[in-house]
Amino acid sequence: MRHCGRSAVIERLSRAISLRWSVALLLAIWGATAVEAHNLGESYLYLQVYPEKISGRFEIALTDLNPALGLSGTDQEVSEKNLDDRMDFLRDYYLEHVAIASDQAPLRIEFTQYEYLNARGGFVLLPFELAGYDEVPELLTIDYAVLFDEDPDHRGFLLIEHNWATGTFGNENQISLIFSSGSRRQRLDLTSSGLWRGFLAVLILGIEHMLLGFDHALFLLALLLPAVLRREVDRTWQPVERFGTAWAEVVKVVGAFVVGHSLTLWLSALGWLQLPERWVEVIIAASIGLLAANILVPLFRQRLWLVVFGLALFHGLGFAAAISGLGVLGENLGLSLVAFNLGIEIGVLAIVLVLLPLLFLVRRSTLYVKLFLPLAAVSMLAISCIWVVERSFGLDLRLTKRIRSLFRLGAP
Repeated sequence: MRHCGRSAVIERLSRAISLRWSVALLLAIWGATAVEAHNLGESYLYLQVYPEKISGRFEIALTDLNPALGLSGTDQEVSEKNLDDRMDFLRDYYLEHVAIASDQAPLRIEFTQYEYLNARGGFVLLPFELAGYDEVPELLTIDYAVLFDEDPDHRGFLLIEHNWATGTFGNENQISLIFSSGSRRQRLDLTSSGLWRGFLAVLILGIEHMLLGFDHALFLLALLLPAVLRREVDRTWQPVERFGTAWAEVVKVVGAFVVGHSLTLWLSALGWLQLPERWVEVIIAASIGLLAANILVPLFRQRLWLVVFGLALFHGLGFAAAISGLGVLGENLGLSLVAFNLGIEIGVLAIVLVLLPLLFLVRRSTLYVKLFLPLAAVSMLAISCIWVVERSFGLDLRLTKRIRSLFRLGAP
């Protein structure tokens, strides 16, 4: 009876092991004050803080601006078609209703090329750079009165889009200040947290990129699924007897993955190794299919770690492209690379520590060996092929969004 009960438990566990739940186990849920960007009745001030400069961007809806200023239906109405002619008016309006100062002196708002966003009636984007300081100030005083006199219910949101010192990168929803008709002047601390906050934020970016970067996670999954088994001469899979055997195999192949991607991450981020990004992404996608195929047919035996190392070199280039795209590498380069690299390895370790014990528990299950393992391999092979086609020809088959929707990781 005890044996039968144990078998039943293992069978249930094996059914539970799916990519959806494995990834879900690794996710940490953390909340923040957020704003739905580009809502009506709201205008926005974004700031990007760098070691040598502060730049920013005003955003306002024309469907708010025109009625509030009494321009709707007149020849002075601002629209997408006449933005070139009305741009001086818009910039002068902002200069009259927004002031930014350091503790030493007022700062100048110097506008650059404008943009138009076709969302919710149309938003005008007015990028600018701040001038009038020798070094980036630690505190700013901001007076913001956009549309408050005309519409007391209007709200202005200030968002720090980029600031290494406070650990902010690519932020589009975390509000720092809220302006209203009764709260027009506020102070903003730009350096409240320093290096440790920036290091921690980049480390979290690395963890997230490993856990939520599906191509890298699938590559690692393709290494872990067969690690609790051994392939016999007749090509059948048999369970390993001891956890230490599986652990030794994981250390070897995952270690090769870690060393390989860390090497090219640093070389590429430092500018010493560059390859076309599209083909790097194609090879990353193909690497998943190669390991998945190896589960179905023994392509590699004793030298799997060497193949993994070679493929990991391209994953490292992908990691470098990701951190470059986040705009992190312009400041504290060495510290950023250490943090991002460490975050990736924490993500790798988390996946291994969660999945490997579960896989070891169900390794003797016929359902795992005969059904789940080949089904997972075929699924990863199919995903790999679709990604290769997408990335080779610049197509958007929406596979990643569908996977995110399936796993409920945030994309519709």
